[in-house]
Amino acid sequence: MKYTFILLCCIGWHTASAQAGNDWIQQKIDSLVNSKAIPGIIVGISDRGVRRYYSGGFANKGTRQPFDAATQVEIGSITKTMTAYLLTAVLQEQKISDTTAIGSYLPDSVRTNLSVSAIQFVELMNHTSGLPRLPENISPTVQNPLQPYAAYGPEQLYAYLAKAIPDSTRKVSYSNLGAGLAGILAARISGLPYEQLLKKYITLPFGMQHTDTSAAPGRPFSTGYYNDQPAEYWTMHVLKPAGGVKSDAADMLNYLEQLIRNQQSAIVSSITTPTASLNKRILVAKGWHILILPNQPSLLWHNGGTFGFSSFCAFHKESGIALFLSVNAFNKNNIGDAFGIEIMTKLLQHP
Repeated sequence: MKYTFILLCCIGWHTASAQAGNDWIQQKIDSLVNSKAIPGIIVGISDRGVRRYYSGGFANKGTRQPFDAATQVEIGSITKTMTAYLLTAVLQEQKISDTTAIGSYLPDSVRTNLSVSAIQFVELMNHTSGLPRLPENISPTVQNPLQPYAAYGPEQLYAYLAKAIPDSTRKVSYSNLGAGLAGILAARISGLPYEQLLKKYITLPFGMQHTDTSAAPGRPFSTGYYNDQPAEYWTMHVLKPAGGVKSDAADMLNYLEQLIRNQQSAIVSSITTPTASLNKRILVAKGWHILILPNQPSLLWHNGGTFGFSSFCAFHKESGIALFLSVNAFNKNNIGDAFGIEIMTKLLQHP
């Protein structure tokens, strides 16, 4: 996930003219595919509960399988928003403040590192923990360099944290490690594995039947592409709370619609309230990022990237508009993120 594209996108918002209806969305998709900028894309929009889907290219270039609302993809770092939700739910149930230091909930081997023990739960969720983007002792497996997380387990993680020295400035600095640790602590406190927490707090109550840390068997799924070659879905092992969820467009709209419907609940209110600031235009909540729009409601958003997919989601609490899109290729967030924000902005300006 990167922040820099947002400021570039802002420049063109008010110069783009809205076309009649939403035909322009399909036209833009067709243009991206025909120019070979992307192999395929699925876009799902919920406009006050009314859904529309747009797609182009192929979910699998070899079989020429098209995308639809049920096609599974990797959502990458959008997983972090779910991790923030379930950790917040666990903390509220256990009556633990999110400003509590995490030390008491860490293994003994890590607890003695006072600089890590002093980190607060909220700092794991809003990227102010001072922990680096990734632990320094992680490396791709020799057998498969396209699976960078598969061999990284709890032993390596705790060995790193026992000696880690977080940045004491506590500025916003994006951390997969911090988000992963948030999910690990939710599991340690609750006594439930991450997958069960995901099911208990999100996928079961939100009606997301095909969302999990592994692809749902028997369901259509997209092939992801890394430099035009098929890429396996990531096995993220201990850091799965940072980016290990697989889902589809229909389930992801369920997710976003539930957040909109339940925005007054204690959990949703907590995770969507700003807790830090990157700059004047971008605030940071718990798991979510907030883009301040001129004369418009704030946009809550997150993106995600794996070696096979570039995904984006966003929603406006006030308008009830939500969007999820996924491109089945590595490092296409500059395209997907800008397109997603363009769609959301035009829907707000011309409902």
